[in-house]
Amino acid sequence: MSKQLVRRRYVVPFFAVISVACLGVLAGPAGAQSNSTAGVTDNTVKLGFIGSETGVASPNYEDTAKACKARVDDQNAKGGVNGRKIQLEAVDDMSSGANLTAAQDLVKNRNVFAVVNNSSFAFLSYRYLQSAGVPMIGGGFDGTYYGTKGNEDIISALGNAAPLTGLTYDNGTKVAKMLGAKKIGSVSYGVSPSSTAAAQSTQKYAAPASGLKPVYLNTSLDFGSTDVGPVVLGIKNSGADAIYLPLDGNTNLAIAQGLQQNGVPMKAVLMASGYGQAMLDSPITKTLTSADVVSQIYKPAELSKDPAVKKLRADLKKYVGISGVPDYGDYTGYIGCDLAITGLEQAGKNPTRQGFIDGLHNVGSYKAADLTCQPIDISLKNFGKSPTSSCAYFVTFKDGKFVVMNKGKPIVGKLVGDPALLKANNAGTADEVTTTAAPATTAAP
Repeated sequence: MSKQLVRRRYVVPFFAVISVACLGVLAGPAGAQSNSTAGVTDNTVKLGFIGSETGVASPNYEDTAKACKARVDDQNAKGGVNGRKIQLEAVDDMSSGANLTAAQDLVKNRNVFAVVNNSSFAFLSYRYLQSAGVPMIGGGFDGTYYGTKGNEDIISALGNAAPLTGLTYDNGTKVAKMLGAKKIGSVSYGVSPSSTAAAQSTQKYAAPASGLKPVYLNTSLDFGSTDVGPVVLGIKNSGADAIYLPLDGNTNLAIAQGLQQNGVPMKAVLMASGYGQAMLDSPITKTLTSADVVSQIYKPAELSKDPAVKKLRADLKKYVGISGVPDYGDYTGYIGCDLAITGLEQAGKNPTRQGFIDGLHNVGSYKAADLTCQPIDISLKNFGKSPTSSCAYFVTFKDGKFVVMNKGKPIVGKLVGDPALLKANNAGTADEVTTTAAPATTAAP
C-alpha cells in the first residue's frame, strides 16, 4: 500500500501504505532479436512486471498486474511503441522474498527488456536487476534506496526524494487540525521501517507543525493484524482525539471499528491506505463517518468528470474487467506501466536499456497518466532531493460511500522534519548526512 505514509522512501508524505548476485542476461534464440538488446525484436519488446497479488500485501495489490495489463493492452491497441507491440510478463511475488526469484526468472528465463517492480518487496531485487543491467521502475514505497547516489538508474514511480528518514509532509495532520483535533497518536507495523518512519515522523515533526500535541506512539503492531484491542485501549487512555494509521486497509478498518465500539470520541481517524472498492464493500464502512479519512495520492474515482479518471476506469473495465473503485494497486500498476511505456517511447526506434533510463530522466516532469495532482519529478537534476511541498486528496465517508474532502481539491502539505535534514535536502546534499535510517524492508503497506 499504499497506497503520510511513505513517499514512499521514507520521506513520508501522508499517503502510504506497506512492503544478489551478479548474473548475466541470457540471450534469446538465434536471430530472434533485431539488435543486441535483450527482450527486443523487430516487432516486439518484453516488459516484466512484479506485484504482490497474494500474501500479506495483497489487500492493496491483488489486481495490480491486471491494471498494468490494461495500460499495455491500450497501448498495443494503438500499435504499440515505435512499431513494436509490448509483451507483458507478470509474476506474483506472494508478498515475500520471492520478489528476488521473480526478478531472476524475468531476466534469465523470460528475457525481458525492463522490469516494473510494483511491490513492497522490490528492495530485495533491485541490486540484482541493477547488476544485470536491467532497468527497474519501482513503486517508490519500499525503501530509501531510490535517492541514493549510484542508484540513478532505478526509477521511482513516485518521483525524486531524499534517501533518508526524518522528513515528512504535513498534509494529514493539516486535515486532522481542520477536523478539530488537538491531540494525535500514530500506530505502525513493527516489521516495517517505512510504516514506523511514517508514524514517528508524524509525531515528531508533522504534528507540531500543524499545532497538534503528540500523545501516543505504538510501533509494534504485527503486519496485517486485525487483533487491535490493545492498540484501541492505548489510544483511549492517551486522550488522543486523532490517530494516524500508516497501515494496510484491513488493519485501518479494524482500528476504526474498535474505536467506535469502545466509545472513543475521535475527531480524525487518518488512514494512509485502503481507498478502493474492497473498503466500500466492507460492512464496517457503513458505520464510518466524516471523522474517518483515507488519503489518496491519485485522483479519486469520485472525480468522475476528470478525463484521466475516465480513461483509467474505461481501460480497467475494457481490458481486464475491473469496474469498481480502483484501489492503490490498480493506480500504481497502471501508472508504473505508463511510465515504462514513456521510457520505451523516449528510447526511440532502436531502444537500448541505457536509452530507456536516460530518456526517462530527460522527461524531467512526468505527469503519471495525469492521475496525480501535480507532475512527478524524475529528472537527474533533482535526484535524491525531496520536493518542498506535496499534494494529496483525502476522502471521507457518507452513507457507505466515499466523499472527496476540500470540495474535490487536493490538500497541499509542506516538507517538515529535522532542521539539518531539511537544509541538506534543499541543498541536494542529503546523501552526505549521517542518519539513523533503518534498512529498507517492507513498505507500509
